[in-house]
Amino acid sequence: MVLLRRLVALFACALLLAAAAAQDHQRALIPGAVDPNVTQRTIHDTICQRGYTAKVRPSRKVTDAIKRRLAEGLPDSPQDYELNHLIPLGLGGHPTSPENLWLQSWPEAAIKDLDELRLHREVCAGRMTLEQAQHDMLKTWGPR
Repeated sequence: MVLLRRLVALFACALLLAAAAAQDHQRALIPGAVDPNVTQRTIHDTICQRGYTAKVRPSRKVTDAIKRRLAEGLPDSPQDYELNHLIPLGLGGHPTSPENLWLQSWPEAAIKDLDELRLHREVCAGRMTLEQAQHDMLKTWGPR
C-alpha cells in the first residue's frame, strides 16, 4: 500500500512537471495575423477542405527568401530553422504577412505541429470555434 501511494505521488509529480515544461516553449516575437478569407462561416470551404493549406502556402522561392532575411544576424544557418506561421494556415493564419511568419527551431516546430493538428481536428469537427483555436495558438506560442 505504501509503495502504491509513493508511485501515485511520483506519477502526479511527473505530470505536473511535464505540464510545466510543456508551457515553456520557444515563443514568437510576432503578434500573428489571420487570413480575412477564413472565418467560422467559411471553414468548411477553406481550412477543412483537403489540400487547402497546399493551395494557399507561399511558393518555396518566396519562403526561402523570407527565411534568409529573417535569419540574417543569427548565429545558426537558415537550415536550422523552420519558417513557421504563428497562426497556422490550417487554422486560418495569413500565408504571407510578416506579422505571422517567424523562425522556429525544428524540434519546437515539431511540437507546435502537434498542437496545430489537434486544434484543426477540433475546429473541423465542430468541437471548438476557429477563434478559440487561434487564441489557443497565440496563448501557447505567441509573445508574452
